[in-house]
Amino acid sequence: MGATRRTLLGFAGGAMALATALAGISADARAQAPARPTGEQAIAMLPEAVRDAARREGRLTIYITQARGVVDPTVAAFRRAFPGVQVSILRLATGPLYTRFTQETNAGVFQADVTNFAGTQLFTDHPDWFTPLTAELVPTLAQWPRNQVHGNYLNSAQGPQLLAYNRNLVTGSNIPRTWEDVLNPFFRGKGMLVDPRSSNTYMNWLNLMFETYGESFVTRLRDQRFTLVEGGSQGAQQVAAGAALIVLPPSFAHVEPLLERGAPLVHVYASENSNIPSIGPQHSWAIPRRAPNPNAARVFMTWFLTEDAQKINCGGNSASVLLTNFDGCPKPTARFISADGRLPRERVEMLTRLMGLQ
Repeated sequence: MGATRRTLLGFAGGAMALATALAGISADARAQAPARPTGEQAIAMLPEAVRDAARREGRLTIYITQARGVVDPTVAAFRRAFPGVQVSILRLATGPLYTRFTQETNAGVFQADVTNFAGTQLFTDHPDWFTPLTAELVPTLAQWPRNQVHGNYLNSAQGPQLLAYNRNLVTGSNIPRTWEDVLNPFFRGKGMLVDPRSSNTYMNWLNLMFETYGESFVTRLRDQRFTLVEGGSQGAQQVAAGAALIVLPPSFAHVEPLLERGAPLVHVYASENSNIPSIGPQHSWAIPRRAPNPNAARVFMTWFLTEDAQKINCGGNSASVLLTNFDGCPKPTARFISADGRLPRERVEMLTRLMGLQ
């Protein structure tokens, strides 16, 4: 495919490309499309020229932070819905993936066709790196909850933070159900706490505890003398091995690989039992402006925003913002706080001082 043809079918060409995409979706196609199309029906809503171009591209690279147990079946389902495109996955934690994508973009290296992060910081820090998402570009965006679409990215899933304990070592009345239960003297000196300074995610969790339970919760948590770890995975591994009784506050993605291997872990959604807002990573998606396979990216995103795809992608503790009445996955909650926002410096300093981390 020549350079001019590729630009018209993609979106790197700005206004010209978008005009072509608008013209390619006929009024008849939009009128005939079901309100909630299947994955294959959604793909058929795209112009034939875009689908053909995606097949000629033949590749799709997704940069993603979701758990492997969610990623693999999602990719397999897309391959069945749209054969002929080879899908490559780069899966990293949000911090390393942010760094990788930023370094590549600054160096003029463009490999990702679709990006997924457990947070919105990259999209808000560098909005010009991503193409505006519209229903003309991605037809199924028209059915997506409007409050979850933010110009150049959209939110797809909520991943509330949790606590996990070793079921062989924590039994009976010591089993924790709420965040306040982690202050049980039984756990003193025998727990793992993800260092709040390691990311906004964990500092925001600590801030929610402060705002909900007051300063005494933070100082009592300090007095529990939990061992600090850099991430939820490290803490979960220690608890699974019996080196600690409890870890807080990881996400399911940190616990899931250990559960799959039969580790004696139990995870608890303490916010639900405490009747306070859930907090945690919020998975968001975007299409880079310089995606090397822009047509394949459009096909994937159009498919991904269907109920078919969301029923597969909402595994683990991930609650799709689209599926409010699907029994196969957790339900999204209106009382959910994205944990990736930056707190004021004064609040961070106060929390770290109360935790004795200065």
